[in-house]
Amino acid sequence: MSLDEAESYIENYLNNLPEQTIDELCKKMCAWKDDILADCYPDMKCPDGLSDAQGREILRFISVSDIYIYRNPYDKKDTLLGASVFAGMDWDFEDGIEIIIKGKEVLEVREFLGYGEYAIWEENDYR
Repeated sequence: MSLDEAESYIENYLNNLPEQTIDELCKKMCAWKDDILADCYPDMKCPDGLSDAQGREILRFISVSDIYIYRNPYDKKDTLLGASVFAGMDWDFEDGIEIIIKGKEVLEVREFLGYGEYAIWEENDYR
């Protein structure tokens, strides 16, 4: 993909997510955070307010580090792009968050796994 295509996707999609999408992203980040704290690390040291943060309150604890933009690996003619956004959270959890986006839709928030475009598109969607 060209630099122009990548910049256009960031400008027109990622930097302009609809309010409803931002709310859904925050909801998914909070659910992921709550699961990690409850199930895996109940005694983890967190900054004040993080463990109770819900909705958009979570955004003040998140920092984006990398954005990888992908084309559909199963259909090169597909004009819709997707992104894997890596973010850190202000706590002692060793792995970051991976936010999986297709177009303007947030598909998943999870621990960083690094599957790239194969986390965005399903092969069987194009058969």
